[in-house]
Amino acid sequence: MAHYRLRMTDGSVRTQQALRMRTDARTLYLEDRSGGTWQPVLERRLDEVELLQRRCTENNGSWTWITEPLPTASSRP
Repeated sequence: MAHYRLRMTDGSVRTQQALRMRTDARTLYLEDRSGGTWQPVLERRLDEVELLQRRCTENNGSWTWITEPLPTASSRP
């Protein structure tokens, strides 16, 4: 299961496990699969999220955080 790290615009940081990440026009969703359906484990408004990273485990066991793209303010309705 992937680990995601969010840095919020207020400076706080949160790490959350989830199977997938998706966005709609206004919201970031981190979701798990449960009972055959996708269920949000974390929902945050996109304007509250400054940075989203996904953790990758290297062959030697170390972690690398990869920045995931978020929709830019100009592409948000």
